[in-house]
Amino acid sequence: MPIRILPNPLMSPAAAFRAVRRGVTSDTSVVVGVMLLQNVLRIVSSVILTRLLNAEAFAIVGIITSVMVTFALISDVGIIAFIVRHEKGIDRDFRDEVWTLKLVRGIALSILVAILAGPIAQFMEKPELQWPIAVAGLTSLIDGLGSMAPFNALRARRVKMMSSIDVGSQIVGLVISIICALIFRSFWAIILSTLLGQLLSVGVSYWLYPDSSQRFRFSKARAAELWQFSRFITGSTMLTLLITQGDKLVLARAFPLDMMGIYIIAAGLAVAPIGLVTAYAGRVLYPLYAEIFRESPEALRTKFYSVRMPQTLFYMFAAGGFIGCAHLVITLLYDPRYAGAAMYLQILSISTFFAAGNYAANEVMIAIGNTRFTFVTNLARLGYLAIVGWIAWSQLGPVGIVWAVGTVEFAAQVIAWIALRRHGFLNVSRELLFILVGLTGIAIGYSGEQAIMALFNIR
Repeated sequence: MPIRILPNPLMSPAAAFRAVRRGVTSDTSVVVGVMLLQNVLRIVSSVILTRLLNAEAFAIVGIITSVMVTFALISDVGIIAFIVRHEKGIDRDFRDEVWTLKLVRGIALSILVAILAGPIAQFMEKPELQWPIAVAGLTSLIDGLGSMAPFNALRARRVKMMSSIDVGSQIVGLVISIICALIFRSFWAIILSTLLGQLLSVGVSYWLYPDSSQRFRFSKARAAELWQFSRFITGSTMLTLLITQGDKLVLARAFPLDMMGIYIIAAGLAVAPIGLVTAYAGRVLYPLYAEIFRESPEALRTKFYSVRMPQTLFYMFAAGGFIGCAHLVITLLYDPRYAGAAMYLQILSISTFFAAGNYAANEVMIAIGNTRFTFVTNLARLGYLAIVGWIAWSQLGPVGIVWAVGTVEFAAQVIAWIALRRHGFLNVSRELLFILVGLTGIAIGYSGEQAIMALFNIR
């Protein structure tokens, strides 16, 4: 989020303008501004598509997406983090070797999805999804073809260039999805627009990034090194699979398609703030933390909070406000068919409340080489879901699973505090300040919602 800079009254007008411009065009401001714009575009796309397609279409796409994410997470080896942190990240042969591993992974995943599409559809008790799942599996192959140049741009912290490209690609993707929806009027519209958008991303990775060509260059030594680096990352992403997709796989069997579609809509809105956090953590915090650690490891302890303090405070207030006015958001954006999404949105948004601190802790732990942290944190999440989810299911039924998912990040937050304290990063007063600001946002968001709904007689 843009950092507010108050010019010194003794500054000349030109100096004051330069100070303001530096704040507005900083990496943090650019990333946050772009993510806010992307979330607006995502919401616009959701609003338009819900009027062109029915809830069942979103349920089917949600199920297929969960299947694809499952395969992606099972095979995740942390390629982006590996390149950004590695001292040879800009070496041409190194890039070709890692790109080859990425391509082989993409080919293998697409073949595996095609083979297992039938059994998966039968397991989900929806045999009609066999071909849609198989077609959607092509996204892995297409992703594997993409150049490594964007990863090097991330390493070099070329945030403005990457952000501009991302926004342009998303706008084109939005247009493609609307056109497909107008033509097909079914879940095929979203599947095909996703494939076309993936092809666009691959083209962009070669056309708009410098030094983007790739050559096939397989190296057993590089594969072994990548596995040595990512073994805990791979394990943690398998846990992430159960954490992030388990609810959809369970609820897909417990909910009818129309109700599942409503849940998917709410889940899509709930992750919008997390998209902001992951972009900021991945594109700003992690490269910065890694650079500080490479140059002066001790300085990282003093800069862990200072480099993100204003941004985190703003996020906590906004995330709290979003929780407080969730019912108003659904009422204003969607027609009455989707009114039931309000309750799910409010519950699921609780996890976004703790996301900023958890992702910052994760990035600093990886930057100092403690990749095991992600694995341990996901173990805590999984244990929480298993215990609390089972209890909530027995007491509340399927909605109990929603409550467990919506509060799971609290378990991760506790683990993050323990790890930060062990490594000398934790500042209790600042963590309490973050929570207080978030609670204030909830109170103001709810009060504003009630006032607006009473003023305009909205129900």
